[in-house]
Amino acid sequence: MHKLINTLAAAATLATGAAVLTAPAAQAVTISGSGVEYVFCSANQHNNEISYYDSYGKVEKIVSLNTPDGNAFCGAIEVSIEPDSYVWSSISNDDSRYVYAAIYSVSYPLFSGSTGAPPQYTLVARDESHDSYGGFNYAIAG
Repeated sequence: MHKLINTLAAAATLATGAAVLTAPAAQAVTISGSGVEYVFCSANQHNNEISYYDSYGKVEKIVSLNTPDGNAFCGAIEVSIEPDSYVWSSISNDDSRYVYAAIYSVSYPLFSGSTGAPPQYTLVARDESHDSYGGFNYAIAG
């Protein structure tokens, strides 16, 4: 469990300036925490279309992912959300051979501000897609 928490914490520290855009939702997941972290990766650093939900609704953006991670570029964004909200995310790129999307539920321990306790990250959905031709490629997590 400790290794899982460390792994999730490492994923949480991926690019702090990442963004997101849209694709059709297959299904939604329920977030039980007070926040959600979306992680996106692509073999192509630029022109990634991402979508996600925050407390105001659906957000769509075209972004560059700035953090190298092996053969991909990744980024993450953490947003506040009402507990028991339904969320999904997606990433697509016409010129990428690989895309990845993941959703983490973020729970903050009681009194975490005064005790310095780190938030808990729980993976609730993920999807990835490989396209050997590098054509339209998308991943939907939710």
